Amino acid sequence: MTLALSGQIVEPGIAIGQAHNIQRNEIEIGEYRIADEQVDAEIDRLIHAAAEAGVHLEDLARRLKKSAGASGEEIIRTHLAMLEDSSLVQASARHIREQLCNAEWALQLQLETLVAEFRTIDDDYIRSREEDIVQVVRMVQQVLAAEQPGKPLSDVPDRLGHTLVVATELTPNELAVLHDRGVAGVVTEHGSPYSHTAILARSMGVPLVMGVRRAQSLITEGEQLVLDGAYGIVFADPEESILRHYLQKQSESDRYRKSLERGRGRPAASLDGEALVLLANAERPEDIRRALEDGAEGVGLFRSEYLFMQGLPPDEEAQVEHYVSAIEALEGAPLTIRTLDIGADKKAHALEFEGLRNNPNPALGLRAVRLCLREMDLFKVQLRAILRASAHGPVHCMIPMLTTDREVLAVRSLIEETRLELDSEGYDHGAERMRLGGMIEVPAAALALERMARHLDFLSVGTNDLIQYTLAADRVDENVAHLYDPQHPGVIHLLEHVFATARRLQVPVSVCGEMAGDRRFTRLLLALGLREFSMQPRSLLEVKKVITETDVGAVREALARWTAGECDSSTMTLSQFLDNAQLHH
Repeated sequence: MTLALSGQIVEPGIAIGQAHNIQRNEIEIGEYRIADEQVDAEIDRLIHAAAEAGVHLEDLARRLKKSAGASGEEIIRTHLAMLEDSSLVQASARHIREQLCNAEWALQLQLETLVAEFRTIDDDYIRSREEDIVQVVRMVQQVLAAEQPGKPLSDVPDRLGHTLVVATELTPNELAVLHDRGVAGVVTEHGSPYSHTAILARSMGVPLVMGVRRAQSLITEGEQLVLDGAYGIVFADPEESILRHYLQKQSESDRYRKSLERGRGRPAASLDGEALVLLANAERPEDIRRALEDGAEGVGLFRSEYLFMQGLPPDEEAQVEHYVSAIEALEGAPLTIRTLDIGADKKAHALEFEGLRNNPNPALGLRAVRLCLREMDLFKVQLRAILRASAHGPVHCMIPMLTTDREVLAVRSLIEETRLELDSEGYDHGAERMRLGGMIEVPAAALALERMARHLDFLSVGTNDLIQYTLAADRVDENVAHLYDPQHPGVIHLLEHVFATARRLQVPVSVCGEMAGDRRFTRLLLALGLREFSMQPRSLLEVKKVITETDVGAVREALARWTAGECDSSTMTLSQFLDNAQLHH
């Protein structure tokens, strides 16, 4: 009898094979008291264990670079940064001194503090870093327990070509090992689609479904499984009809992937000859390399806050180095750096300003440009780094969460002040060439766009926040997530207004939110007038394929009919209607 289990979508793809359950032995963390005279020795024990874990991580980073590419190495570098963060080892040492407890328990106390902080964060990507800190702490605790840290999956076969691994959870290291052994797919009981394990699965193309509750107890060792990554479904002991269906889908999926590959070198142009610009969203140089391979013409959103999540705030030189590495990876294509987008819902432990703590409504609080214009010293360091990096290639600077033109003018004034400082200090920069753009994420900014756009060189629509604020619905709150609808008439009218205003003012506009990379909405955005998309690298080929199969004039006419109420909206969504109109064109 077929058993269907559901979880969270991570990496699309179909995997068919036999189940192999991985059993994990959890470390028992005991608490015991130590004498005053033992405190220094216990702290030394902690420091040595952290150093040994660091050596292991360095070795692991080198190995992952070979087996999983630069993205695997970068993830382990993130773990190393967490290990070196004062909020972990130094704070644990304070627990030892103040509570006279053993190192293992001190680490556990600090872990619980950090996890509690992560769980207050609204941003699901940053909240998922909780998994990373847990993995780092467990590694140090393994060293303290005299176990070999990170020895992965010793009971897993060397060849896994027709095997689906079922686990409670997996670390990035373990996933890389499974990938090396040719695993067909992975099912986990826990984990976030925004975790580093999930990110690595996407970069390696391993079909993965997370959050399948009780998977290990419900799935029998050796049982046949079918994993549908596109829908987050796992079938155990599938009926013959289900198996035949997915074997056919797997074959069709292979053909679809090959069709995407064939379009890799083609320009992003519509059937009626409109040329489109495809850009990538990125936060690390390896994201950029993949994006260029898939046809990106540059980076439309480089998330600078990634640097600030690694521990201590990066100094000017560290930021310059990071930005220059991205510029070099782009080989002459433009880089758009978003200034620090952090606030009460996106915490960097070393950035604790008054107004970021205990905010009852963080989404409407001190964040992004509001924080930067209040904390000038922090912001000036970043502006100096961006301007210095701009001497090495084409760089644009983009300001998040603008609400008024006063904010734009304040940023322009700071950039000019920073330029003069760099000139007086003898630093090279590209301030004369650097364009300043603004993100449209707040409905008020969209409605007052004409006033604000006068002071900006380009615009980028952050649809995630714009939709959330327009509909007053948090997309990650399961109680109201059903209200988060990119096709709501209010959202459509707002986007139409933004694109039309930008076109009239001759200010370039792009979309860098999730809508840009979702092929379901590509025709809708084309019909609304968008001509520049910025998205996650993995979406580039899919979106390009839709563009090359679309007559923009036809879908624009179809949108006009929909808006005029000539169509029954109860039978299909707007995006489905546009797809249907293209099909019959």
